[in-house]
Amino acid sequence: MDNGIRNLVFDFGGVLIDIDPRRCVEEFEKLGFGPAEELIGKYWQRGVFRDFELGNVSSEVFCQSVRNEAGRRVTDEEIIAAWNAMLCDIAPAKLERLLELRTDYKVYLLSNTNVLHWEAARRLFARGGHSLQDYFDDVFLSFEMHQAKPDAGIFQSLAMRTGLFPHETLLIDDASANCDVARSLGWHTHCVNPGEDWTSTI
Repeated sequence: MDNGIRNLVFDFGGVLIDIDPRRCVEEFEKLGFGPAEELIGKYWQRGVFRDFELGNVSSEVFCQSVRNEAGRRVTDEEIIAAWNAMLCDIAPAKLERLLELRTDYKVYLLSNTNVLHWEAARRLFARGGHSLQDYFDDVFLSFEMHQAKPDAGIFQSLAMRTGLFPHETLLIDDASANCDVARSLGWHTHCVNPGEDWTSTI
């Protein structure tokens, strides 16, 4: 890694936590939610799912919006279970690597996510007596910031809040669009390929 790098900014889905959007779409289709295929993606969402990621609608409004489109009566619990079906697991080796990196770098999380996914996924950082704070100096979430990648504003907001310098910062993300924008702002980037074990290179 470049000796000038002092800050590491990690994406969440697809980089730290494995995700399965196809499984999520299938679960929504079982509920009779027709537009699932068009609205749910690997890198970013559309429609009410995008609004939810931006924190522009509450969990209650999100569930009601899905229910209005569903082909049958569905409960909040069924909707949440279908939505969380996207989430898989975080490999222990990735968590171990984050702990190692914190000894030499400032480590941040920057994620397009929503309150339901975050509530479910953050528990994965509690293994082995650890907490979220053991892995990251700070966490930046789209639904709290009302901004999302690949918009330049979310990168600029993170830099402003942390005081980091772009030329000393490496983004580790699996979406090329996010990496392109970060590079345009002077950041270094590592675009994670599907199935790549980045723990051996970062």
